[in-house]
Amino acid sequence: MYLFNLGYAQRARMCGHNKRVLFALTIGLLYSITVLAEESKITSITLEDAVKRTLAYSPQITSFDFKTLALDGEAQSAALNPGYTLEFELEDVLGTGEVSGIKEAEATLTLSSVIELGDKVNARLATVDAKRSLVVAEKRAVSLGILGEVNRRYINALTEQANLTLAQQGLELAQYAYQAVKQRVEAGATAEFEQHRAEAALSQARMNVLLVEKRIIQANTHLAIMWGDTSPSFLNIQGDFFSTPDTQAREPLLRVVASSPFLDIYAERSRVAETNLRLIQTNNQFDVSWSAGIRRMQGIGETALVAGVSVPLFQKSRNIGQYDTQKAQLDEIEQQRLAARQSLFSQINMLFYGRDQAILETQTLKQSIIPPLEKALEQVKQAYEDGRFSYLEWMTIQQELLNKRYALIQATSRVHLRNADIESLTGQSVQRLSSSTFSQ
Repeated sequence: MYLFNLGYAQRARMCGHNKRVLFALTIGLLYSITVLAEESKITSITLEDAVKRTLAYSPQITSFDFKTLALDGEAQSAALNPGYTLEFELEDVLGTGEVSGIKEAEATLTLSSVIELGDKVNARLATVDAKRSLVVAEKRAVSLGILGEVNRRYINALTEQANLTLAQQGLELAQYAYQAVKQRVEAGATAEFEQHRAEAALSQARMNVLLVEKRIIQANTHLAIMWGDTSPSFLNIQGDFFSTPDTQAREPLLRVVASSPFLDIYAERSRVAETNLRLIQTNNQFDVSWSAGIRRMQGIGETALVAGVSVPLFQKSRNIGQYDTQKAQLDEIEQQRLAARQSLFSQINMLFYGRDQAILETQTLKQSIIPPLEKALEQVKQAYEDGRFSYLEWMTIQQELLNKRYALIQATSRVHLRNADIESLTGQSVQRLSSSTFSQ
């Protein structure tokens, strides 16, 4: 009876343990399902989200971490002092006559090393530090390039959303026009062929909506690929597309072009070349090799100390060629920096003029072109319904308005794209305020 009760208690404890494990697994599974469900509910994405995901994924940026690790290993090697060498030498053995066997053998045991002169260790470490700074500058430039690409793809996706809204407006206008024409045809107030034209225009408007929807999928996928997602879960891009930021003027940004990350790369390359030059100069200082040990002379049964010092000759003249090569490379980097600076000024200048033209176009379309066309469309639509204008005149004004709204979208997109290009080249915000490019 006791054994039975003990077994029953054990089974009860095991059953309780299993229930606790099952409960924990169930909670974990429910949590995972909840997380996946929350992720699947993501229907829109912000620019900040896109940037965070890209920076967390980008293999180009991650590769710099391995470059840093490699430089850490190089720094460890550069900090090492010359090692020691233990040498054993045996002479006058296994000969003939008086030196047969080992009776006249001489055995020498020596310890040798090198004394580095000219502060070579610090010179090597300075070279590694310069390479490390170059990696940081390159990483920053690559990061800006990647962020610029994210920004451009984000803007393109946002542009397609604006195009979809416009296409849907065009579809609504086409549906309204078709119904209006159909009523007039049924009333005998206009010819039947106008209904066919309105029907064709309605089909065209429907196709335009479908085409833009396809382009949105393509633009969203193109954006999501930046963080390795080929099947994006989001459907919409958040942002006030038609709200352009209050941007800086051209001159203040041009004054800070000299600190552009892309020019910093050349400055760090020059620093690496300079440290290499100093390292070559320190190598002109000869190193002293020394050795010390003991010698056992078996023939006379004595032991003696041995020591030696060696100094290389004409060390400086042997490094002249290497010095001249490094000096030429340093001068070449400086010329490359000047050329890159000139090219950068030219690119930024063209971007500013392109942005200013796009701003002028958006302002003119918003203030002076689209509002009169909207009034004209309302008047012509009413006049058509009253029988005072033809269907062709109505559609002409309507299509002109849609074309100008499309031109406004394209001009606004160019404003955002040029600002993104300027920021990626200068590393400076084009906005006077610290707000984000797109309000959310």
